[in-house]
Amino acid sequence: MTTRSFFSSLGISTTSSRWIQFSSICTSSISLLTKCPVQMTQQQQPLFLLKSITDYNHMKQFLGHIITNNIAIDEFSLMKLIDLSFSSSGSDVSAHLFTQFQDFINSEICTSMIRSFTHSNKHFLSIFVYIMMHKYGYVPDSSTFPAVLKSTAQVCRRRFGKSVHAYIFQTGFNSDVFTNTALVHMYATCTSIGEARRLFDEMPVKNSVSWNALITGYTHNRKFREAISTFREMQISGFEPGEVTMVGVLSACGHLGALNQGKWIHDYIVQKRLRLNVFVGTALIDMYAKCGVVDEAEKVFGAMRVKNVYTWNVLISGFTMNGQGEAALQAFSRMVMENFKPDGVTLLAVLCACCRQGLIKEGRRYFVSMEKEYGLRPGIEHYGCMVDLLGRAGFLNEAQELIRTMPYKPDPVVWRALLGACRIHGSTQLGEVAIRNLLGLEPNNGENYVLLSNLYARGHRWTKVGEVRDMMNRKGIRKIPGCSSIEVDDAVYEFVVSNSLDVELGEVYNMLADMKNEMKLAGYVAETEMVSYDIEEEEKENSLMYHSEKLALAFGLLKTSSDSTIRIVKNLRICKDCHGFCKIVSKIYKRNIVVRDRNLFHHFAGGLCSCKDYW
Repeated sequence: MTTRSFFSSLGISTTSSRWIQFSSICTSSISLLTKCPVQMTQQQQPLFLLKSITDYNHMKQFLGHIITNNIAIDEFSLMKLIDLSFSSSGSDVSAHLFTQFQDFINSEICTSMIRSFTHSNKHFLSIFVYIMMHKYGYVPDSSTFPAVLKSTAQVCRRRFGKSVHAYIFQTGFNSDVFTNTALVHMYATCTSIGEARRLFDEMPVKNSVSWNALITGYTHNRKFREAISTFREMQISGFEPGEVTMVGVLSACGHLGALNQGKWIHDYIVQKRLRLNVFVGTALIDMYAKCGVVDEAEKVFGAMRVKNVYTWNVLISGFTMNGQGEAALQAFSRMVMENFKPDGVTLLAVLCACCRQGLIKEGRRYFVSMEKEYGLRPGIEHYGCMVDLLGRAGFLNEAQELIRTMPYKPDPVVWRALLGACRIHGSTQLGEVAIRNLLGLEPNNGENYVLLSNLYARGHRWTKVGEVRDMMNRKGIRKIPGCSSIEVDDAVYEFVVSNSLDVELGEVYNMLADMKNEMKLAGYVAETEMVSYDIEEEEKENSLMYHSEKLALAFGLLKTSSDSTIRIVKNLRICKDCHGFCKIVSKIYKRNIVVRDRNLFHHFAGGLCSCKDYW
């Protein structure tokens, strides 16, 4: 391509008058020409000016001057030109730059650009330069691949990553530990965790970063049990986990409710004198909060020398999810007093605290204060929380009006909040409005049909219940099965309705039968209205008895000491019958029980629940 045709492809004039015009633009706006160092040559001045250019049209004129005056370009200038042209006009113009400056470009410069673009989070540019390397025959080296694979992971381009992997294999770089670790990270981030594990197992050499890539990959893919077991493998193999590893495995413990394992990791951090920086400290707070031990979370918070807004958010959210609304609001006040600026996540946690505690007046005040006091525009998630707050309290008309007037199109969370309120207060007509909108947005979500079925069942409208079930069968929609887990002796056991993958249920069923008899003597009456089948009362009672959280609870009573707290994690919202069941069990057996359902924690003790039956 000739110089003139290259200019034409970019729409660049090569006349000196256009360069003079461009210089005057820069001079009048920034006065950079007068600020150029005196010793700077005429050829160096344009490169100095390039630092100020942010406009693509200015860049084109600048490029014209560089080429017509045969000014030697440097790496920074080339990167700036590629960046501006790529972001303004796509890859075509940037590709022309490789053609024009191919005498200057080499493998080392390409690798340097890839690493720089990756470091500055310009991941598509990093990938683009790698593609240009191949096109022009520049050979990557071992430092090229980790950078481009990191960018590939960040933008989740697994197909491209596989092509990079194939090239690595062909060129013999597959023995490099840093390249292999980057591949593990790429596959795990792009949700190919099985491929990441296979590659990890085949690595001839591993280091702590390799193990961390796999552990965080499992956590990223919600394979929490595998993350913890891999952490144990890492220790057996003699590798010392670092701070990043700790954050990943603590996250896994929190999601599983594996308190004992989380405590062990905390002890390990203390024994090894690992630095309790803001990331590890925040992860510990989050783990303890998600395991229902807010006191320990607060101790960690108090011990941290450095905190940020995320640390405060985790603490406030921890109080909220554990039913300590007043503590959450007090923590928020402390946060503001200590000059930390709240963000949208902070205010969402505060509104949720008001919602869980039924604090209508306070919730309205905080919602209004978002823009007035903190300059935060409420998002749809904040409106959804307000709909939940108003609906739970019985202000259904006000909740409906808020949905009608809010500046967003209602999403499924908003309609589900209204539907839940209708179920609580028995408003079938408004509930049908909510479900129609829900089904329009999520026609294949089984949870929506279950909510509608429960609404009809509460009103004994069995024909309608049957119609909903038939509709689900026609569409091939299945409801999500309830699953509960419990940690016993450092192992996590899972239960589903009437079954378990981890234990034989014979003794669990026998224990439940004994519990049922004692419960009835204590006044337990099954909440059979929760059963959406028109069957006999005894059959309804039996179907309720084998819910997953009851199985986990019976197993906990059998396998844990009488002075320990039973901790259960459930994937769905706890039903009204199981909630009442746990209250009575806590009183009869004198046990503290903590159930974390999809929405919040329920701390049962002495026949009462921390949610005050408001959930």
